[in-house]
Amino acid sequence: MNYDAIAIGAGLSGCSAAIQLAKLGYRVLLLEQGNYPMHKLCGEFLSIEVTAAFENLGIWERVLKVGAHPIHRAYLTTSGGASFQSNLPSTALGLSRYQLDLILFQRAQALNVTCLDNTKVTNVTGNLETGFQVHTNKGNFSGRLVLGAFGKRSSLDRILDRPFSQRRSPWIAYKGHFTGVDIQDAIELHSFPNGYCGLSQIETGEINVCWIAHERVMKEPTHQDLGIPTSLAQNPVLADRFRQMERVSPSLQGLSQISFAIKENFYRDICMIGDTAGMITPLCGDGMAMALRSAEIAIPIVARFLEHQLTAIAFKHSYEKAWKKEFQTRLQLGRIMHHCFVRPSLAHTGVNLCQMLPDLGNWLIGATRGKPQPI
Repeated sequence: MNYDAIAIGAGLSGCSAAIQLAKLGYRVLLLEQGNYPMHKLCGEFLSIEVTAAFENLGIWERVLKVGAHPIHRAYLTTSGGASFQSNLPSTALGLSRYQLDLILFQRAQALNVTCLDNTKVTNVTGNLETGFQVHTNKGNFSGRLVLGAFGKRSSLDRILDRPFSQRRSPWIAYKGHFTGVDIQDAIELHSFPNGYCGLSQIETGEINVCWIAHERVMKEPTHQDLGIPTSLAQNPVLADRFRQMERVSPSLQGLSQISFAIKENFYRDICMIGDTAGMITPLCGDGMAMALRSAEIAIPIVARFLEHQLTAIAFKHSYEKAWKKEFQTRLQLGRIMHHCFVRPSLAHTGVNLCQMLPDLGNWLIGATRGKPQPI
């Protein structure tokens, strides 16, 4: 079959894009190299703006049914003892990628999207003028356009020779699920030298613990049972959390060379969405919402291209303009905050300022995330 669109990657942005296109009547192929259901490296924290997205995708009731955990507060600490607490602008959700990605994947299947997991893309050839061939371990597929939704960093980035993949990054992240501590309705962010760690509860009652650090931290000895580097325990609140915790994940999931560079919206005429186009720093807690929002921005423009209302050049210009308007300032602010929070003295000063000037802290929380969209 010659598809109208092929989405590479069945995460949040890829599934969302496929669902929206299928609802418009297009023939869509959704490819995923992993095997569903599966766990993914993620903070598993959803900002309030996802509510409208879930409603429009037709999954909101199921998200509530699986028990997404409501989150109302933010709690920040530093290794020097500074802390700041604030109410979030509105209720956020804690929900594992194991559940959410599966919900989205099954919704796409129900709308007659051709969904293939355990399918590795080995190359993409073609362009917006003549169409594309997507080469996989299960054969080749033809499509009018291709959406790149293959995540933060992928072997496909190297195959396509994307510029950012040639630049080394020292940032490494790990994630696991733990029990033994009750953080109630809070998202916690704890700074330590050369990194920070987030804690939030998910639908199972378990705590998702996700940390990002400079690669030098990962060379340190690790906690015998938890598998966590010793630097994290330099934050006294985090050390207390670890004393109470027990890891329930069989192993930790990790990813190296994480880049916060703004990547291309198009590369080799592939339309990039989600983290494949640009990733906000984990400190901001808005990556999942941004991935969903990027698909919402792209699909109306994609549809105009598929209906021959836009040339290839106009399609690219329109999407790049809309993407930058929505995300560029947020991403830049996120990078500044990240580089401060991984330095103990700057983190301590910044969190103390937020404690003394709560309006500043509340502004930073609001400035790094999107606005709720109409349903």
